[in-house]
Amino acid sequence: MNRKFIVVLVVIIAAGLGSHFYVKWDMARFDASLPTLPTEEQQVSDDTADDTAGGTTGGHWHGDEWHAEPHVDEAPPVQPVTEPAAGVTEDTEATLKLPPIPPSELSLELDAIQADFKALRERRGTLSPAEFQKGQDDIMRRQHAWHDKFDKQAEETAAFIREREAERQEAVGDR
Repeated sequence: MNRKFIVVLVVIIAAGLGSHFYVKWDMARFDASLPTLPTEEQQVSDDTADDTAGGTTGGHWHGDEWHAEPHVDEAPPVQPVTEPAAGVTEDTEATLKLPPIPPSELSLELDAIQADFKALRERRGTLSPAEFQKGQDDIMRRQHAWHDKFDKQAEETAAFIREREAERQEAVGDR
């Protein structure tokens, strides 16, 4: 009995050591297959070369344009409005010039649901299992209601697009 126990123990230890060294070898092989990133020195020297190429220090390039001043929380660049292509209707042109859509009620509601779920997970250690389950069930009900609203809005949007496309096809057919 004692001899069988020792054999089993040796086999288990050997299997553990073997799997440990195999995983280390496989990770090293995987790391070697990854492309190398530029080092800090290369990035600094590239930045310095960019600075000196522009004739000033502290600037940076954007494509073919040199900027001497640093960025200050800028708004995203605005795309220039070009002349409409032939066949673009005034309605389509007006649609392209619409301002950006503000966050909808649905997106704000989803953000609130996600924040509540995160807060519930953070309080998990202080809640009893029943309290945690009740909170989780409440959030799940809210999430299902949100999905129903989202599906309804998506279907309404798709119906609107289908109607507009049918109107457009009808207008093209009348020409």
